[in-house]
Amino acid sequence: MTTIAWDGTTLAADRCSWSGGVRRRVRKIYRVRAPGGRVFLVAFCGNGDFAIAILAWMRGGDRPDPAHFDVDKTSTCAVVIDERGGVWQLSGALSYGCRMRERIFAQGAGHEFAWGALEAGATARQAVLIAAKRSDYAALGVDSVRF
Repeated sequence: MTTIAWDGTTLAADRCSWSGGVRRRVRKIYRVRAPGGRVFLVAFCGNGDFAIAILAWMRGGDRPDPAHFDVDKTSTCAVVIDERGGVWQLSGALSYGCRMRERIFAQGAGHEFAWGALEAGATARQAVLIAAKRSDYAALGVDSVRF
């Protein structure tokens, strides 16, 4: 379970990874420089092993095969923010859907809490903290990145 929030300036995500009844602290969010020099922000949700493989691919490594990770090809595995502030969802098939036409954005299991907080004026970081306070969908703190 994950909560991701974008407030138009900052991308934030909780730090918790769940495995059965065990919670572990992880990092889900990165500022990435692609091999061509482009910079983007990315926050992952879903399968952690797949996320690390995608991150390596984004940094110039080999494209991972989603079949090796048993992921749903139609589900979102990452939120990507481009240098212009464009919001994109990356699917389990490693394809980008249409650009989201929102000034703010939230994704993950706790997205309803984050959306409400963002709509009420919270920062991305505050939105994730609110989701952690009021749900089981975020925990163990918040990481954030910006351009």
